[in-house]
Amino acid sequence: MFNKSNKKMKATLLTVFAFVIGISLSAQKIVQSSADKANLKAEMPNKKVINESGNNSTLYSPGYYPQSAPGVYETPIGMTLYDLQSNGAVQNRIYAYPDGTVGAVWTSGWSPPATAFADRGTGYNYFDGTSWGEIPTSRISSETLKNGWPSYAPLGATGELVVSHTGAPGLYLTKRAVKGTGTWTSALIPGSANKTWPRAVTNGNSIHILANSGSLYQGMTNALLYFRSEDAGATFTGPTILPGLDAASFTLNANFTGFAGDSYGWAAPRGDSLAFVVTDGWGGIWAFKSFDDGLTWLKVTAFEFPANPVVEVVYPTQDDFSAIAMDNAGKVHIVAGRMKVSDADLTAANSQYLPYTDGLIYWNENMPVMDTTLLGDLEAMDASGNLIGYMSDYNANDKIDWPEVSSGEWPFGTYYASMSSMPQIVVDNDNNIFVSFSQCREDLVNQGAVPNAQLYRHLFLTSKMASEGEWIEARDLTDDIEHAFDECVFASLSYSMDDRLHLIYQVDPEPGLSIRGDEDPEFLDNYINYLTFPTFVSTKPADVAKDVMVSPNPATEYTNVQVMLNNSNKVEVNVYDAMGKLVMNNNFGEQTTGYHTFKVNTNSLTTGMYLFTVKIGNNQTSQKVVVK
Repeated sequence: MFNKSNKKMKATLLTVFAFVIGISLSAQKIVQSSADKANLKAEMPNKKVINESGNNSTLYSPGYYPQSAPGVYETPIGMTLYDLQSNGAVQNRIYAYPDGTVGAVWTSGWSPPATAFADRGTGYNYFDGTSWGEIPTSRISSETLKNGWPSYAPLGATGELVVSHTGAPGLYLTKRAVKGTGTWTSALIPGSANKTWPRAVTNGNSIHILANSGSLYQGMTNALLYFRSEDAGATFTGPTILPGLDAASFTLNANFTGFAGDSYGWAAPRGDSLAFVVTDGWGGIWAFKSFDDGLTWLKVTAFEFPANPVVEVVYPTQDDFSAIAMDNAGKVHIVAGRMKVSDADLTAANSQYLPYTDGLIYWNENMPVMDTTLLGDLEAMDASGNLIGYMSDYNANDKIDWPEVSSGEWPFGTYYASMSSMPQIVVDNDNNIFVSFSQCREDLVNQGAVPNAQLYRHLFLTSKMASEGEWIEARDLTDDIEHAFDECVFASLSYSMDDRLHLIYQVDPEPGLSIRGDEDPEFLDNYINYLTFPTFVSTKPADVAKDVMVSPNPATEYTNVQVMLNNSNKVEVNVYDAMGKLVMNNNFGEQTTGYHTFKVNTNSLTTGMYLFTVKIGNNQTSQKVVVK
């Protein structure tokens, strides 16, 4: 049951303004998995099979909580026990309107496991410019059928639209004439029976939908189908297989016979210009572009997998968690998690993947087509601009530290994804690029996770300004005491932008999933949080904490906090426990520019993890410290 006393969703300690003044990504050192773990293999199941099952929970009403940095806000807007938001790429589920309102959707399920989430459907909330609504306790009222996997988009001049799937009955079109108010209507899209995992975008009253065939279709085990409406959903053409997406257009192999669920997604439409990405771990990465509102399409190849894979060979590839954006010149930009796959039996339904694989792939149309040779070399990817994210060495020992687990188990939640994955990408009107992604943190461990100790994933953001040649060092959006022991996954970043970024993501107290993957036995409260912050600010806070080092860590009797100040200022070191409670305050007063070492006694603290927050004037930075 949810307990407000230990999960308060209070103000968090974000440092997002560092994004625009951060260190360039190329200045970081790429730290790879140790050799004894890098080649471990695990079974990659058929991604088209989903298990569903959960229990009731106490709910609470959201607030709107200011963060420590001006203009940065985060608040819970939804709750679900059903914790699988996507099998791969996360679709567009949030839209920030020009009038300052915001609509958002997600898959929710509240019922006990015995019902197989019979109440599963679209969770919806709306920000009216002043506040969000109450956290919903049921799906959209017009949805009479169990459904999931919603996409959200504006419709016409004032309306809003949701497209989801119901299984055998087909795709659900749910809409209303005025966003945020009025009566919803839901209807099945003609010709969509058994079609699944939809993605939808709109251009005025034009609706564009991608969906999986769900079965053998025109020579492909699972084909990618296209539906189109020009009259706000009154009529549809489709389903059709677009030219270039048919079986004859690909070199199919034993493991690439069609497209897995959720292996595709739309870019933000730019008027009549549309684009989407589709991927396969044993096939490649492709983009499709249209400049006439979906009448004709151009195919673009970003990554080619070898045509005839060989048994037992390990192939670098991507993990089907991808995203795409189109810039104002009509060029596409693609991000995806990096993965390695192998197969001991090309005739079997399943293949193998290497769970410790890391790396976030970036590609645009000015770059050469990628191949497995490039994706197998992180240094080469970094040099070519194709690597923009990877795990950080928080412990500063030139390696990634993994919790020790039994053979055949993994020290992180199982999503069949790269250690840096679940990306989202938007490109603004000035061609500045923003990418969010979920990444494991080596320093954040849930020792009580099932079936063994597991690292938490947090939500990161990196960016590249049109006038700059390098990416800004990725920063943890959730690096605060509130989220120190949270799994932060399945972000959806609004492709509509003003001077702010808007996203939602899922917050889980347990790494991994209950629905699939590691199949955690207990269905816990998972919250859907809304997070927004400025893309740029006219006055940036000074980076007064040039360097912070805590040693020894782990600590026993004491630890030293070493700080280098750019300017003289007041210094405090506040210590918070795992529940966010302030347990120690150390006020060291005014300090001069330069290096300073402050001794903090820890002998009164119980064994566990703490957050040491170093406050320099009105700015702060934090370090995780283990006390033994």
